[in-house]
Amino acid sequence: MIVYKSHKEIDFQKWDNCIQQAVNKNMYASSWYLDLVCKNWDALILNDYEAVMPLPWNKKWGIKYIAQPLFCQQLGVFHKSEPIDVDDFINTIPKSFLFVNMNLNAHNGKSKFTYKENANYVLPITEHNLLRKGYSKSHLKNLRKAEKWSVEISKIPDSPMDFLNRKSELSKDYMTQEQLLMENNIISQALEATKGKLFSAIVNGQKCCSVFMLTDNDRIILLTSYTDPTIGRPSAAYFFLIDYILSLDKYKGRIFDFEGSNIPGVAEINSGFGAKLTTYSTIKFNFLERAFGFFSFKH
Repeated sequence: MIVYKSHKEIDFQKWDNCIQQAVNKNMYASSWYLDLVCKNWDALILNDYEAVMPLPWNKKWGIKYIAQPLFCQQLGVFHKSEPIDVDDFINTIPKSFLFVNMNLNAHNGKSKFTYKENANYVLPITEHNLLRKGYSKSHLKNLRKAEKWSVEISKIPDSPMDFLNRKSELSKDYMTQEQLLMENNIISQALEATKGKLFSAIVNGQKCCSVFMLTDNDRIILLTSYTDPTIGRPSAAYFFLIDYILSLDKYKGRIFDFEGSNIPGVAEINSGFGAKLTTYSTIKFNFLERAFGFFSFKH
């Protein structure tokens, strides 16, 4: 039976065990990560944590609603075995949440409540010489450009604060201070728990590009990055940095998750490394529409 539990009722040890044993596990659904990115979150739980669905929620004008948190691409249902009907969970969401707009994960497939499909790109990390055979001509050209600029890996990557300060300068037109601080908290806590890794590239001793990844034994998620426009972009430092990460033996056998994107230019960069397209659904409805079968927002 699927039951709703408030945050204080969740057994977090059982929760995290379920996520770790799930056929579709990812770090977004770990309790420590949800606590960082959600103001509030409750859950739907099948039997004794055989499957779980986090419900990130907020309240505005006294109305409770479920919405996808920042820095958290995919949630949905996580389960230890097959099969699972995601709509069984969605139909169990309490009516006290009047609006729902959230992402499922790639393993959940489509729901009858699907509003749109989103693009993501993933790449199994194998031998580096084999990976390079899958790079686009444009990416190989960028790597030759990086070589001409003598781009190198910094022996001392950015600290979380250095990363925040640089990202703040470069993203002031599209990221709020609250978003930047959340990003900093994620990086700091992930590094402290050895669940994340920062890499930085330099040209002539000057840092010009950094990436932060969430890491576990199965998957690497490229969560955030910055590239300096004056040195990093013309030197193709980002391409050099990703290629370097993909070359590391310690990551062989894992999935490199580019975390997007629906933006064509970003999708082209990700696919240029040989990454393959996967999709995940966004569900969106209010409870009046669900009760009466009105889905006017669909195509």
